[in-house]
Formats: sequence, structure tokens, C-alpha cells
Amino acid sequence: VSLVIFIPLIAQSYGANPSTIGILVATYQGMIFLSSALFGRWSDLKGRKQFVVSGLLVASLVFFAHHLAKNLPTLFLIRGLAGIAVGIFPAAIIAYVYEQNSKLGLFTAIGSLGWGVGSIFAGAVGVYQKLFTYSAILYFSSFLFALIFLKQTKQHIEQPFFSWHIIKRNWRVYLSFFLRHSGAFGIWAIYPLFLSYLGANKLWIGIIYSINAFGQFFFMPHLERIKSNKLIQLGLYFSTATFIIFGLCRNFWQILPFQVLLAFSWSCLYLGSLKYLMEHNEEKSTAV
Repeated sequence: VSLVIFIPLIAQSYGANPSTIGILVATYQGMIFLSSALFGRWSDLKGRKQFVVSGLLVASLVFFAHHLAKNLPTLFLIRGLAGIAVGIFPAAIIAYVYEQNSKLGLFTAIGSLGWGVGSIFAGAVGVYQKLFTYSAILYFSSFLFALIFLKQTKQHIEQPFFSWHIIKRNWRVYLSFFLRHSGAFGIWAIYPLFLSYLGANKLWIGIIYSINAFGQFFFMPHLERIKSNKLIQLGLYFSTATFIIFGLCRNFWQILPFQVLLAFSWSCLYLGSLKYLMEHNEEKSTAV
């Protein structure tokens, strides 16, 4: 996450304009989509642990390889590889956690806590080369933890490798999530540039991101008890309000309180969507 915050600024330092930065972010997210669809399905067929472990190991190598990104073409290449690496393990680890205890609120909250700490850390360090190394070390540490402590699970669901039934069964959740994220990433692709334009330095950019993350850490465990459909509706309503308000802000100080509203909206939508997919699908990793 610490790298995601500053990738637009790194690209800008290499001469990228906002359109190019948008394509760069789209490349990373597109590779995550393709990788998640493929490896999420495989984890339903072959088991969870091996994809969590291998994904974290590959990610540690790719994030260290960001040191090689000295211009826009190499940055595009490495961000594409990073998207593939990052897409290997999330669906598997989400399904693993749900199958172990059926609770996602605390798990997603811990992820947001890591996001918050990483955001402040990135803003405080501010040196991109150091962030490449630190990100790689954290991914490798996660790999070792998963290798040692995750249980081996046996999983094999008899169905075609790709099934339209999963999309048909969940299309309302997928469509609402897709539309919300299309709006969100229209902002996130250039959000650090926007905050810089409003007067925020690197430290304040990290702090602004961390408010969102720490807010999620607070909200998600308390939202676990609410029905998934209700959470999704709340997430969409408050996301709409948040994005409209962002457009009215004229300095970065005005952004600060509405990061809490953003945290609530995302907590509702993300947790609600995951709960729905876990509750309504046997092929949990594929559905995620």
C-alpha cells in the first residue's frame, strides 16, 4: 500500500501526464483482475495455502524489482508484474479465513490497520527507493509467516474451470462493486496529485490515506453483525456522498474529516460484498 500511494508521483517525476498515470494505474489493476480470476479459481481446485504462500513470495521479488524502474516503460512493466503477483493470494486468504472461523470483520480490519501504518510510514520516509526495499521485506515476512503457520487445506470443487453460473448468481454484487470502483479509481488514480495540488506534502498525503485506513480498522469489526445486503446499500449511498464532497474541497485540510466518511462507506461495501459471496457460494475463492 505504501507504494500504491506514491506511484502516481513517481510516474509524474518521469514525465507522465494525468492520462498516462491513469493508464498506469489501470494496467496494475487490470493485471490484478486477470490474476485474481485465474488463481482464485485454482485455489478452489487445489487448496488455499500454496497460493497464499507462493503469491507472497512472488510479490516480495516483484516489489524489490521496483528498483529497476528508471523510466516510464520499465515502470509500466514492473507495475503489470506487480498486479499479477498481488492477484495470486487475496481470494485464497479470504476464503481460508472464512472457512476457519466464518468471521471477516476482524480480518479485513487488520488489513486496514496495516494499510494505515504503511501510509504513515511511506509519508514519513518519502524516499521511494527505501519504500521498494521495505515493501519487499514486509511481503517476504508475510511469506514466511504463511509458510509456517497456515494450515494445509484440501479443496476440490467439481465444476468447469470457468462457469458463467457464478457470475449470474452474483451479478448484482459484482455490478454494484464495479460501478463504485470505477468512480473511486477515477479519483484514486490521481488522488496523490490532487492532494499535492491542494497543498499537502508527502507526510500529509500519507496521513490522509491513513485516516481512511484507521477508520476502516475501527468500523469493520462493528459492522460484522449487519446483513450483507444492508451493508452493500449503505456503502453505495455513502460512497456517492463522499465523492461529491471531495469535489467541493479547496484545500487538503477540508479533506481530512471526510476521509472518515470514506472509511465508513468502503467498510460497508467491502465487508458486505465479501460476506454475501461467502454466504452464497461454494466456490468461495472463485466468487471473490
